Amino acid sequence: MSVSLPSARSAFEGFGDYYEAEIAPYLRARESARRRAVLEFAILIGAAGAVAALMFFYGPGGDVKFQIALIIFMLGAAAASWRLNRARDDIAHGLLERICARFGFEYRLKTNRPDYYGMFRSLGLLPNHNRERWEDEVRGEHAGTDFVFCEAHLRYKSSGKNSSTRTVFRGQIFVIGYPKRFLGTTVVKRDKGVFNAFTKPGAGFSRVGLVSSEFEKAFEAWSTDQVEARELLDPVVLERFQALERLFEGKRLRAAFTEGKLLIALESGDRINIGSMFKPLADSARVEKLLKEFDLIFDLIDVLLARIDAPLDDAFSLSHVKP
Repeated sequence: MSVSLPSARSAFEGFGDYYEAEIAPYLRARESARRRAVLEFAILIGAAGAVAALMFFYGPGGDVKFQIALIIFMLGAAAASWRLNRARDDIAHGLLERICARFGFEYRLKTNRPDYYGMFRSLGLLPNHNRERWEDEVRGEHAGTDFVFCEAHLRYKSSGKNSSTRTVFRGQIFVIGYPKRFLGTTVVKRDKGVFNAFTKPGAGFSRVGLVSSEFEKAFEAWSTDQVEARELLDPVVLERFQALERLFEGKRLRAAFTEGKLLIALESGDRINIGSMFKPLADSARVEKLLKEFDLIFDLIDVLLARIDAPLDDAFSLSHVKP
């Protein structure tokens, strides 16, 4: 089964042949592992349900039988999910490693807190959290620019008797080399109305007035260098940020120009995944979905950095830079 490519980008040249030679054989070889993991998942769920039912109907414990049965089933379900996810991670790692190798990228499925995390936290681009998971880190180069991409799931668990855990960030963070030199630090966030005073990145930053009332309503900007910030945040750059949100179907974009890099944090969920383990692996649609995500990453870099020499006759969009 051939694979359909998401665009005519040069990065995808020859990928059809590569898919047939490297990726499709890998997926076929791992199909037995997928089936075994699904079977074990079903057995563990069924066994946990049976033991829980026996405890509920026939076991000792009086009024607490239901709670005991529920705990037994939840433990069984957790074990079943762990087994299935372990197989998923193993298959995903091999697949994404092969895709990234074709592009000349480095890939890590699971990673500890990345070294660029501190820049995002110090500038208020990521919220407070005390639970974190980092995965699908990609390092590479596109259009002459180095980039790092990573997916993050950040949660905050409250303390006390009625503690609860809530997700505070689920999405992507990017570190992209920026071609324009700058000396200060400029931070852009989505406007939060009366709460904007709490978005100030820190001492030494002052609010930047944007070029139009439309952008003032959409964004809040802070910088350590007002003159430099106004040059960086020209109308096309701000339109690019809006186009980026539409591109990734994300929300609450945060960005910073600092230390020669452009930092982006965007809440758009878990995007780099191999899909359901309950369907056969040898389906080109799995790979096509992943290729679309990589095409989006290329779009993101082009949207943010590609030069536009001709004047724009309408609002900036992906069509102005899409090859």
